[in-house]
This record gives sequence, structure tokens and C-alpha cells, in this order.
Amino acid sequence: MTDGQLILGLVGDVLVDREDPPEVFSLVQPALDAVDVLFGNLEGPYTDDPHAPPSAPVQVIPPARNLDVYARCGFDVVTMANNHIVDGGHAAMLDTRARLIEQGVAACGAGRNLAEAREPAIVEAGGMKLAFLGYASIFPSGYEARSAVPGIAPMRAHNVFMDAYDNYHAPGCEPRLKTVPYEEDVQNLCEDIANARQRADLVITTFHWGDFMKPFHLTDHETRTARLCIDEGADLVVGHHHHVLRGMEWYKGKPILYGLGHFVFDLRVELPPDLLKMIAGSGEDPDFYGVAPREGWPLLPLHAESRMTLLAWASVQDGGIAEIGFVPCMLRPDGLVHPVDPDSPEGAAVVAYVGKGCDSQNLNARIVPAKIELGGCAGMRVVPADS
Repeated sequence: MTDGQLILGLVGDVLVDREDPPEVFSLVQPALDAVDVLFGNLEGPYTDDPHAPPSAPVQVIPPARNLDVYARCGFDVVTMANNHIVDGGHAAMLDTRARLIEQGVAACGAGRNLAEAREPAIVEAGGMKLAFLGYASIFPSGYEARSAVPGIAPMRAHNVFMDAYDNYHAPGCEPRLKTVPYEEDVQNLCEDIANARQRADLVITTFHWGDFMKPFHLTDHETRTARLCIDEGADLVVGHHHHVLRGMEWYKGKPILYGLGHFVFDLRVELPPDLLKMIAGSGEDPDFYGVAPREGWPLLPLHAESRMTLLAWASVQDGGIAEIGFVPCMLRPDGLVHPVDPDSPEGAAVVAYVGKGCDSQNLNARIVPAKIELGGCAGMRVVPADS
């Protein structure tokens, strides 16, 4: 608690795969310790006995011993609804979930069947109950849970391609893309929020979504789904998957954090030869945001902008989210998370990047200095643009 406030800490994808797991958080640990509830997206199963998944272009499977770092470093709740959590098979996913819960880390978004995957993870802090719901829009076919099949809670949409211009024939021109949500997933989401409202004081919905091949861009699926959550009674929406940060906004007095990128990403994978051949030289292309080798960055074969990250925070007062903001951070070639002062060149770059994510997508937000410090780390506050 800080000055009577409950402080939530929120980070994006976490993937720890190293000999000394806690070292990756060592520099930012004072800030993590300063929040009352810490949330992240667990980007993969932790197992020494992986089995072939239903389908996966690249498998991300850290050794089992790395999983203990989350309880040790203060994580209270994670979502497991993402595109890698079934990479080691259903048994590895379920074992990862069970071990987390045994260690005191609540988990949502995955389970032995669809009903369990849709169950909220409920965390108690400061005399309040917080319900976290996790869903994925980006994942390989077969990772979704069904009535009697393990997997993740899906929030899918169909892609629909439209002519480039209204009332104008233009064969061969690049089409426009819109999405149409799966009706059953929308119905489940609305039911889940309503049920969570009956069991908790605050409801947080989290989603693995978006196009990570573009910076700043938000799809209509993301904005539509996020605002639907608020309309249906959620208090906060948190997104991840993009690897580079996205903007934030206030919608009907409640915050949406569209994309927290990744916080830690020890990506120790050998890319298939056919993929390496296809992307040869792409790591030298400043416009390529996909996975490709980057010289000097053995753990993060992604665009240079993915080295910017943040620890988001939300303060709870009078039963609702009163403020949101973030501590800017940077990743180094050794994978460690470094908090950076907003007034430093690196910190200012992170702040400007989030600001461009807001402005370029016409989001209701502007960034101002924050009074809150987390573990001695200064941060910024995100307020409604019209305030």
C-alpha cells in the first residue's frame, strides 16, 4: 500500500531461461517489491519433459527449474493464455499451472478444459478481491481449450478482406482488412466478466493479441474487444504479445493498456533451417519486426524497438482504478531489465514511444510526470487527453 492506495504492477510477456533466473529481475526488483499485486503474461511452459504440441512453428520451452523465479521475485498472478503455452504439450502446460499455484502464484487463461481456462484467478490484497481473466487471440490451431480438451481461453475473430476503396473497382490493389469476432467467444467473455463481478471487487481482463509485425498499430479486434470489456463491467484491460510497446487510453473513465510488450524475453530457440533461409538478412532491415538474428543480441532476436519496455502500474482508490502510469525500462544484451529515469535519454525514448503509440492511434491519453515512485524508480502518469 502507498498512501492508502493499492498499487498494481503490470508487465507483458515474461520468459526466463538462464542459469541464475533471479538475476534477470535484480535491477528492477525494488520496483517490483513496491507494488501490492504483480501481474505478467507467462510466455511458455516450463518443463524438462516436453511433448509434441498440436502445432507450433517455433517452440518456446524453458527448463522446469526456471519457473520458481516468479514466486521468488514477487509475482502474484499470471495469465497463461498465449501462443506458446502449449508448446510442450498439454501435460507440460497443466504441470506448469499446477506448480505455479502450489507456489502461491495464481494463474488464469488455461486449464484442463474450457470451463477451467475461463475461470478467473482471484487475488486478495488490501482488503479487496481482484479477478484476472486471461484470453488469447493469437495462437496456433489446436491450442484452444474445448469442453473436454485442455488448452487456453480463446478470443478469436475472422479476417474479412474488403476492396481498397468504397464504390470504386480496383482489382489487384491491396485490400482493407476488418475482423468479425467469433460469437461464442464474445458470449463467453461477457459471461465471464459478469461472473467475476459477482466474486470480486475489481475485474481485470487480459489478452494476447495484435500484429507484432508493425509498430504502434492497433487492429479493430483489439480496440473493439477492449472497449467491450469496459462496457460489460471490467475495470482494467491489459494487452500483450506485440514485443514492441503499444499505446494506452482511458475509455469511459477506465484504463486500457493495449500492449505492454515483453518484460523479459530469454528466447533461446534454434530457428528451423527453412525459416532461417526465408528471413536471411531480415535482422539488418530496420522495417522488419519479426524474429531474426540480431548481431550482439543473442537473447532477443527482435527489432531494436523491442529493447524498450516498462513496468506499468495502476493505483486503486475508492474501489476503482484512479490512476495509471509506468516506469520506463530497457533491456540489455544480457537480458537484464534496467529501470531508466524518464529524464534520461533512454527513459525519454520509452516515454516518447508510448506517447506516439497513443497519438498515432487517436487514443484518449497524454503522458505527464507521476508523483508515485516505485522502489525509488521515477515514472510517468497516463491521464485522459481531455483532462
